[in-house]
Amino acid sequence: MRTTPLGGTRQLRRWHRARILQAIRAEAGISRLRLARKLDLSPSVVTEAVAELLAEGLLVEKPLPPTGQGRPSVALDLEGECHGVLAWEIDLDRMAVALLNLRGEVRARAVLPPAPDSLSAALEQLQAATAPHLSGVRVLAAGLSIPGLLEPAQGHLTLAPNLGWADLPLLERFRAALEALGLNKTLAVVENEANAAAYGLYALGSLALEHCVYLSLGVGVGSGVVVKRSVYHGARFHAGEVGHISLDPQGPPCRCGKRGCAEAFLSLRRWQEAPTLARLGEMAERLAQLSAVVLATLDPERVVLGGPLVEATGEALLRLIQAKLPRYALSVHAPEQVALSPLGREAALLGVGALAADFFMEQMAYEEVS
Repeated sequence: MRTTPLGGTRQLRRWHRARILQAIRAEAGISRLRLARKLDLSPSVVTEAVAELLAEGLLVEKPLPPTGQGRPSVALDLEGECHGVLAWEIDLDRMAVALLNLRGEVRARAVLPPAPDSLSAALEQLQAATAPHLSGVRVLAAGLSIPGLLEPAQGHLTLAPNLGWADLPLLERFRAALEALGLNKTLAVVENEANAAAYGLYALGSLALEHCVYLSLGVGVGSGVVVKRSVYHGARFHAGEVGHISLDPQGPPCRCGKRGCAEAFLSLRRWQEAPTLARLGEMAERLAQLSAVVLATLDPERVVLGGPLVEATGEALLRLIQAKLPRYALSVHAPEQVALSPLGREAALLGVGALAADFFMEQMAYEEVS
């Protein structure tokens, strides 16, 4: 979110409302007085903005226990039942739908089989799974995650090689699918699945990371990068393609045409072909190499591991990586800087929901949100 408001009084009021929602999401049960102090706003400004948000149903209040003489304070929280964000996930091993409130709590969820051959068929299945959960809910924003190269602002899917999709107006098609559900003019955002998962670690994960790299280990190796609480996409939207860093020029061939890429060593299929201690040790060695490169290049607080390979190997893989990391990493980087995702298989789904929630608040700050 931008750090300074632009425009006149009306714009300033929207800015205050968005900041108040963000603050209450970070600290449920906060009082008006503490809000004013935390945001450096006058009590009258906070009172006016909170009254508007209460009238819109975005906030609820309840009395705090008395602390002495005088009128007891009132705790403020985000309304969690009737307002929410919609998250859709398209991936190689499954599709999924979740309805979350602005705190990131899942109110409804459905898991579907893997994506069919076409984007149209995938969206139709996601629509059908979503429709039963929309009664009585105001959807504030919606997000879609997908394993592929895309331009988030334009919403253009350049290539999803493992799905066999290329050159598609993803955001446009997503919006049309939402409109077919009656969600007209709903704010919509699309994001690469690893980027969405990385953002979820910042917004929802117990690690509370503002600088992190998420390694998605499954059919291939992808990564998402969060820098100062924002997804970093790179100059051509290809940041995070660490799966094609060569770890051994004489290694096995990779589908990109090179040899010894991280992806050639670290696929779920390769583990399933030989789920032995020897293979686990080899994969841990390669992941220690890759993690050391990421730590030295980007200096994140954590390199966080997730995806189907991690689900299959878990703590055993992590312990081996941490033991091998000092062989490759700089002395300033500790083994504990490599960790498993606390969000597990739901990282991308929850992460794109968090992105949608923040997109709603961003737009609230600068535009009229219907």
